[in-house]
Amino acid sequence: MTKLRLKYIEPATEKKDEDVPSHGVLTEWNDDRGYGFITDDAGGKKVFLHIKSLLPYARRPVVGELFFYRLTADDKGRPRAEQAYQTVLDERRRIPFLHSIIYGLAFIWPLAILPALVLIAKKQSIAAGIFVAFAINSLLTILFYKEDKYRAQYKYWRIPEKCLHFWELLCGWPGAMIAQHAFRHKRSKSGFLISFWLCVFANIAILFLFFYYGNPKKVAYFLWAWGQKIERIYE
Repeated sequence: MTKLRLKYIEPATEKKDEDVPSHGVLTEWNDDRGYGFITDDAGGKKVFLHIKSLLPYARRPVVGELFFYRLTADDKGRPRAEQAYQTVLDERRRIPFLHSIIYGLAFIWPLAILPALVLIAKKQSIAAGIFVAFAINSLLTILFYKEDKYRAQYKYWRIPEKCLHFWELLCGWPGAMIAQHAFRHKRSKSGFLISFWLCVFANIAILFLFFYYGNPKKVAYFLWAWGQKIERIYE
């Protein structure tokens, strides 16, 4: 007679609701400001998504993508997505090394005034420093516009608009004007163009102060104050 040996199987435990990620489609995304909204599949409500809420392996968001996320709420009780990522993780792409270098350089905007200040201090010539600033920063601004255009076409993380405006403000606006027409980039966005022309007029005003005061320290402080104002606008 054969004896049957029964094996005890533990009953399956149900997953807690908080362990099951929510999901929905990204229906709005502002790439320059780094936020958008996911329309939840369950209730159809809009869930706020900030760029800082993406997991490290997430790609740059594109409208129409399906996202998984942990549903939370902000201080006012509004739904917010945390630990968000796209459903297809294998599509991550590594950007070429040179493009990464150019992208990082765009954030180091204080370097834009360093060569000019050094030249002014050594040569005691404000005109020479300004000429160098226009030449170098305009070329760099053209490079950053081209890089941003590349990133827009291939769906990589973009260069923030405030970085482009800082370079425009620091004598790079002639290069920006060339790049806008040469690459057909940033020409149709009214909000960006308004900020661009403000940077142009501010730069001209700063040049006037340079020749009026003849004191780089005073003008540097004025320039720093303008930079703080622009940064607050994009916060």
